[in-house]
Amino acid sequence: MEKLSEKRLQLLMMEVLQMERKNLRTKAKDDGKMAEDIAKTIIAYANQRY
Repeated sequence: MEKLSEKRLQLLMMEVLQMERKNLRTKAKDDGKMAEDIAKTIIAYANQRY
């Protein structure tokens, strides 16, 4: 499996941080749901090929 490029890794980190910030304001998702959403996002980035 190929490694993510540095740029893709930074984009992934920013997306996860934005998800966390949004959830901190709204408290819409509990820890388990946030962990699932973050895992899905990481898997989606890992599966993308560029």
